[in-house]
Amino acid sequence: MKKIFKKNYEIHSYDVMRNQLLSPVRLVDYLNDIAGNHSESLGYSMRNLFEKEISWIVLSWNLTINRLPYLRSKINIETWVSQVKRSFAYREFLLKDENNEIFCKASSLWLFYHITKRRPVKIPSDLVNLWILNSDTSCPDSIIESDIFKGLDFDYNESDYAVEKQDIDVLDHVHNSRYIGWIIDSKPDNIKKDYSLKHLQVSYHHEVKYPENITVKQKIFYQKDKRDLFILDQIWNKSKETISSEIATYWKLSV
Repeated sequence: MKKIFKKNYEIHSYDVMRNQLLSPVRLVDYLNDIAGNHSESLGYSMRNLFEKEISWIVLSWNLTINRLPYLRSKINIETWVSQVKRSFAYREFLLKDENNEIFCKASSLWLFYHITKRRPVKIPSDLVNLWILNSDTSCPDSIIESDIFKGLDFDYNESDYAVEKQDIDVLDHVHNSRYIGWIIDSKPDNIKKDYSLKHLQVSYHHEVKYPENITVKQKIFYQKDKRDLFILDQIWNKSKETISSEIATYWKLSV
């Protein structure tokens, strides 16, 4: 049994932004997809888990992006599980282009969860044995706790969004990549046009459901001569007055 699971993808028109580069939202959707395919290949499909009232819930993403591939590019994604702690699994990813060059690295944390009892459950030992753990970590560097975000010199924005039915996943709450869509959409036009996303780190705290409303509270920290910038987004559930997610990003001037 191989430690690393691989799958090929082609970048389609519905996967890209206006500049024909792969959307960060769809990139994370690919990671969700291959994680599910890996589990299914070992006999733990989403359908089989649901029959036992069990599901995987992602708690965090951490991605570094060298560049994003263009429309019609063919890419290969590799994934493996690096560590298991009772109900938690650490999953790693490498994304490679047609020349086998790495353009993105990602790490993630997942929770094995009982849907009806609404509590974590221990990951079965037979699944852990099938994974054959590989301790290599793809993206060990964290920015979400950076001292940069503790500074007082920043631009502040707020954006409001209503949760729509299309945002909801099979667990009846907002799909994890939708949070990334909100914070990308809320960026000022000059950032979306002139900067490239280089690091994306997401931490999920509380679920959001339909038909709730959220506010993206955004702090933009420009660095020297504004060639680099760090942004901290907090997604607030307006009715519950709680932080549902915190997302830290690093952007580099590309023009």
